[in-house]
Amino acid sequence: MCGACGLGLLIEAAEDVAPHAGDAFLVLDRALSVCAVSRGAERLLATREPDVVNRHISDLLMPADAEEDGGESLSMAVAWAARGDGATRTAIVRPANTFGIRLTARIAACGPPRAALLVLE
Repeated sequence: MCGACGLGLLIEAAEDVAPHAGDAFLVLDRALSVCAVSRGAERLLATREPDVVNRHISDLLMPADAEEDGGESLSMAVAWAARGDGATRTAIVRPANTFGIRLTARIAACGPPRAALLVLE
């Protein structure tokens, strides 16, 4: 919830992937664009939600696995989740402008409307 206006985003997700209070998470659409960013993710990624909404996920997060070829695994996991696929996937990511930090991302469907929930651990 916004401290200034009291408004917030209400989405549904499977219990095993739903973030807890204070968790870092992002909501992404089918185009891999950022729709919402939690306060925890703002702190973790050193950004503000108004600055990243409608920007591509690659502006914030990149694959951290050396074997991964161009982010296809992360992109595909987000795309499948945003289409409503029921599976929960994981990916190892890093902030786009930082090296040496690795985070595990749980990626699953959420909504309505249909979107992808990416929870950073």
